[in-house]
Amino acid sequence: MRKAVVRALSAASLSMCLAAGCALLSAGDYASRAFMRESDPALAEDAFPTMIKAAEAIQLADPDDRDDATLAASLYVMYANAFLEGKAFLLPDDAFEERLALAGRANALYLRAASLLAPFIEAAAPGALDSAAGPDDRSLSRLGRKDVPTLYWAAAAILAAFASDPMDFDNAARVSGAMALFERARAIEPDWNGGALHELAISVYGSLPADLGGDRSKAREAFELAKAATAASSPGAFVAYASSVCVPEGDADGFEQALETALGLPDRPESALMDAIARRKARRLLDDEELYFYLGDI
Repeated sequence: MRKAVVRALSAASLSMCLAAGCALLSAGDYASRAFMRESDPALAEDAFPTMIKAAEAIQLADPDDRDDATLAASLYVMYANAFLEGKAFLLPDDAFEERLALAGRANALYLRAASLLAPFIEAAAPGALDSAAGPDDRSLSRLGRKDVPTLYWAAAAILAAFASDPMDFDNAARVSGAMALFERARAIEPDWNGGALHELAISVYGSLPADLGGDRSKAREAFELAKAATAASSPGAFVAYASSVCVPEGDADGFEQALETALGLPDRPESALMDAIARRKARRLLDDEELYFYLGDI
């Protein structure tokens, strides 16, 4: 009985972790190529705060520069996703307080990123972040290709903050607007940044409730698009599919196949960091498979 409860709670928690497949890190066009080629996550984690502070200094020198703000926001989100929530996920279940503290830090950075970008979104498309906003909102028609990076990171920050704390009602009120921004970005430039939008879409559509835009058929479609955009070479896409589609659908075979594929993919030198993090995640998910599926008496 206890294990059944743990399985149910773990599956519910996993389905809400919409950045779990390292999709956010795959959009690291604002991070240096040398940094993204680092295959040692621990070394990258140590260096990341310095990058963040440097980006903040640049942004503070010209607070009206949207690109500088997007740079800083992207680093907040990537650090929170890869090194705070990622570390929390790998901790044992009895490290509850440490996991909670890491999740709280990650949430604070997501909110910081969202707050930094919200004024630029409002200036470009007034009302786009309102709770009533939708993909057909006329203000979104003002947004073009130059806006895609800001749309991506603003939406990612809001949605990741919602996943980590659904009871934050102020942020939750922006979720429909964030989905509209995300879908607008996909409409403008669907294959942006090597399929980063598709990869994040797997988790977004697979994890959110239907009344907030979740749709697992769209998640499966995004998985196919992500594979096409990357020649099926991104471990993160397979991890996102396993956690956001296979788990809620009870597809243990698909879960195992996706994660084994992620673990077996060859290194991509230009994406070594995100691939290493995705593989680490894949290994932990496979090790804990019994928490997400009934595998018989154990």
